[in-house]
Amino acid sequence: MKKGILIAVEGIDGSGKSVIAQELVRFLGDLGYESVLFKEPSDSIYGQKIRNSKERLPPEKELEFFLLDRELDVKERIRPALEKGKIVVMDRYYYSNIAYQSARGIEAEKIKKLNEAIAPKPDLVIILDVSPETALKRILSRGKLTVFESKNELEKVRENFLRNADERTVIVNAEKPLLEVKKEVIQAVKKLLSSYDPRRS
Repeated sequence: MKKGILIAVEGIDGSGKSVIAQELVRFLGDLGYESVLFKEPSDSIYGQKIRNSKERLPPEKELEFFLLDRELDVKERIRPALEKGKIVVMDRYYYSNIAYQSARGIEAEKIKKLNEAIAPKPDLVIILDVSPETALKRILSRGKLTVFESKNELEKVRENFLRNADERTVIVNAEKPLLEVKKEVIQAVKKLLSSYDPRRS
């Protein structure tokens, strides 16, 4: 059975994840790769509970909903796409879970283990790194802050993203102009593709 590639685009709110994820899928399509873009939380009942909450849920309940949402997302979208040999680009994945929920006091390693028990590990994690100040300016320019977005919260989450970076992770300075950020991301993806064999099982 053919296996695709899983790429996660991560970072604090306001780091430019959605724009870069869309640009990445467009780039892969231009190269002739079949790629899909998925965003988490998904539109499942659990994803909606997370997004529609006017206040932060209790930490353990929030983590539970993220895990339930991801389990469905893996079953219904991510794994089927990978089994068809597609390149799956995630606009947020479980590295966000680790960063955001560990900022609320849940042990990072616990969150990682719970996620990796239900979700495939990404082949590449791109962390778009920006300061909380830059992030908040971008968020405010597009409208209202969500319950996840405060300077203190974003500082903790940014630290957690950087602290939990591993061998799968490439950290990109997303304070730079979009074209420079896009170029650096594409270089990281090209490096991954150069070692990719679509016939691997």
